Amino acid sequence: MRPLIALLLFIAAGACTLSVSTPRSFENYSVYKVFIKTRSDQQVIDQLLEQTNNYNLWHRRLHEVHIMVSPSARKNFLRIMQKENIVVELLINNVQKLIDEQG
Repeated sequence: MRPLIALLLFIAAGACTLSVSTPRSFENYSVYKVFIKTRSDQQVIDQLLEQTNNYNLWHRRLHEVHIMVSPSARKNFLRIMQKENIVVELLINNVQKLIDEQG
């Protein structure tokens, strides 16, 4: 019974911490549509997505993905896409602006 009480207290403390934290800003985060043509393209994207502080998967289909890119990673992301001849299209220039307009 004591381990259960301890677990519930731990969960409650975590919930309180989460509710007090300040909201994250997505100022200047961008979303790109990436056109996947080869297995190599997919591997490049999968490697980028491992960097969870800079890249976030929004949508995945067989031959395209939508990825949110942090402002600090944007230049490197575009450089890699150009180097690998992967076609991208900018969908959202500033995610926070879109959030603010919705809210």
